[in-house]
Amino acid sequence: MESVHDTLQIFSWISLPEPLKSALPQGYTYLIKNFNELPSYRTSENFSIPQFELDAFVDINDKEKAQEWFKVFESHTKTTMPQSKGYGVKGNQVLFREKRHCIHSNKVKEKQGNRETKLPQSSRARNTGCTAEIHLRLERWRLETNYPFEINIRFTHNHVINSAESLSFRRVNSEVREKILELFKDGHSPASAKYSYEDGLHLSAENDQELVELLADRSNNPDYGYVVRLFQEYRENTLGSPNGKKMFERLGEVVENYNISGNGKAVLQEFNAEVGKSFILCIVTGLMCRIHETVPQAGEICYMDASASFEPLNTSITLLYTSCAAGALPLGLFITSDELEITLEKALNLLKTILPPCAFYGRGAQVGPAVFLTDDSSAERNALELCWPQGIRLLCTFHILQAFWRWIHDSKHQINKEDRVSIMGKMKKILYARSDSEMNLNYGEFKQAFYNQYPLLRNHFELLWERRRFWALSYRSILPIRGNNTNNYVERSFGILKDIIFSRTQAYNSVQVFQFVTENMERFYKRRLLGIAHQRPGHTIAKRFFCPGWESVNGNAIQQTAIESEYLVPSTKDPSLFYVVNSAIGSCSCPVGMTGTPCKHQGAVSMKFHVASLNFIPSLTPNDRMVFTYVALGHVSQDSSFYASLRAGPSSQGQILRAKSPNERLENCSVAEWKELNKENEDINDPTILIPFLEAVKEDYQSCGPQFRTALNKFIERYFAAKSISIPRLSSFLYGKVDAARVKSGAMIRVQVESVKRRKLEGSNGTKRKLPASGGGGKENSDPQAIPSRKKRKTGKKEHNLSKNISRNRLN
Repeated sequence: MESVHDTLQIFSWISLPEPLKSALPQGYTYLIKNFNELPSYRTSENFSIPQFELDAFVDINDKEKAQEWFKVFESHTKTTMPQSKGYGVKGNQVLFREKRHCIHSNKVKEKQGNRETKLPQSSRARNTGCTAEIHLRLERWRLETNYPFEINIRFTHNHVINSAESLSFRRVNSEVREKILELFKDGHSPASAKYSYEDGLHLSAENDQELVELLADRSNNPDYGYVVRLFQEYRENTLGSPNGKKMFERLGEVVENYNISGNGKAVLQEFNAEVGKSFILCIVTGLMCRIHETVPQAGEICYMDASASFEPLNTSITLLYTSCAAGALPLGLFITSDELEITLEKALNLLKTILPPCAFYGRGAQVGPAVFLTDDSSAERNALELCWPQGIRLLCTFHILQAFWRWIHDSKHQINKEDRVSIMGKMKKILYARSDSEMNLNYGEFKQAFYNQYPLLRNHFELLWERRRFWALSYRSILPIRGNNTNNYVERSFGILKDIIFSRTQAYNSVQVFQFVTENMERFYKRRLLGIAHQRPGHTIAKRFFCPGWESVNGNAIQQTAIESEYLVPSTKDPSLFYVVNSAIGSCSCPVGMTGTPCKHQGAVSMKFHVASLNFIPSLTPNDRMVFTYVALGHVSQDSSFYASLRAGPSSQGQILRAKSPNERLENCSVAEWKELNKENEDINDPTILIPFLEAVKEDYQSCGPQFRTALNKFIERYFAAKSISIPRLSSFLYGKVDAARVKSGAMIRVQVESVKRRKLEGSNGTKRKLPASGGGGKENSDPQAIPSRKKRKTGKKEHNLSKNISRNRLN
């Protein structure tokens, strides 16, 4: 067969005529059969639009490359050309054939037939009668040639193709669509997703002209209507309905896929009002399993608390946490439709089925931890007793004191205002007594002072006294609570969950709650643990984990006993008195360390004998960092030198660390390194160092001009403003952590502004839709799997500082 290309001219892109360079994609060679440059089209606004007709062939030999060429053509010309006609490819002769037209052509209207245009004169009507079109064809017989792909272009646009208005009609790129979907997965609403995406365009633009074109081009910057429709599609496909059978169908699929993925385990009990089944969803992620495996405190103490308002149905999330030097770490959680005792018991039993074999640091899922610390919720405590009867259930001392203060502050109990503070003071002495004798003595004084005058108080306190083993500290001296008498760890964890994970907004439904827990919450704790492993903690670590006060102990008098890991440490007040320190379990017989609380005697042993201790984190050894990395990710770096210390120094025989196992570590560094990390605790009492500084300031004030004097005067005003508030505020101001002129309470915003609230349910007119009705009520065709929405308790704004409110004699 004679080639039709023999008499045609071949062009590389660089040698093309200028009108064709603006239309044809680069990186291809073109065999031009016919090029007819037409007179430019001039608009009524006096803009000139180049026009031409082209018949050519391209060096492309398969369908996929032909489609890719067309995508590049649309991007290069800033046009959108939908398909005019689809050709059914029959036989083996035609491999690919398409005919396309400009999106502003009247062919779109022709396809719609008799469909009425509501606003034909609207400024957003895209039909301009444009006649531009393109015909693409790839035939098998041409594959023998070097240029088999045929293109016929009629470039006769009657509008400026690169104008802002023309660009606003382009189709959204698939890559942009995926980026918007990723933002939805992270919890963004249509409004916040669009803002976040446009913010990224601002940062990516190299100059103002590029930014203008990016923001105007719909293919790169979708309009809000598109984002809303995409969000509705995503929500329907990914999250299902807000309630009822469809939601549980989707939730069941998500839970099944999560279990198959190996990232963790979850178990679901669907809600059904007809058979009386509550909604329960238990979750144990991979990170939680590794905490059970490697953190010793997981077998010692577990904090448990519940909170709600995470999604419109007001289901409750119950957290189980432990604590260590790295802070609070999750052991598991479950979501329930109510907080009844029978529901919590069922949820705990389901949770036990998905706990790892090494649950609670090897104690096992059936035995549970040694101690549970909760608030005074009878449903929670009874459920714990039924599921883990061997665990000791303690009450949070803060909640006990707060409840007692509210009781005596209630006017119906007839407690005189002037007696409230003294009654509370006696109660605190009873609670904080270190021994039974001291507690009983304070109890006797309490009865003698107040029982005769206040019979209601007598009845109430006798009920409390019968339960004293749960809240009095004298009963906790031998328990492994490590100085933790409140459940503040889990309370703060709920703050993290609401402030950071959920961004103070409600999820769409329980499916999204599950995603936030298994993805966002998991990532948060991974980053926190990796920050500690990399010596870059992103949160404050309590001072007690830095062995404060160990230097006051006489290290030369410390003796090692015949028992492994046991030492005799002298008291700092009475050298004849020795305390027994066990470095393996992190305890001391002193009043502070007897429950496992970090104390200076344990710190002195760690520093002198270079013994690893799980109670301290002044510096992390390579083994420690590897453990934290393992907990976070499930694996560690193959090269252990990645975790090497910066100031390790030369090795010596006396500095070989004797850690029992990777699970009993947090080894201590050298004395010099510990001082470097804790130098903020050292007192600086030499005032003479201020003299040259003040002289220099005085000299600069006189010689550096009015601008410097104005700035220094402003500094003086802020200095005294901070000092008038408190010395800690002044210290923070001098460290540059706070502006003294802007004193804030530190409280979080309770409710977000409606215009930026995410994941809310809205109707077409902007009004908030009602949730589907519950399965009860006797309604015909009602969904028995629709969870009834629980009422939210309204609370007023209060300053939650118990000690301050007691001193001011007001309700907390």
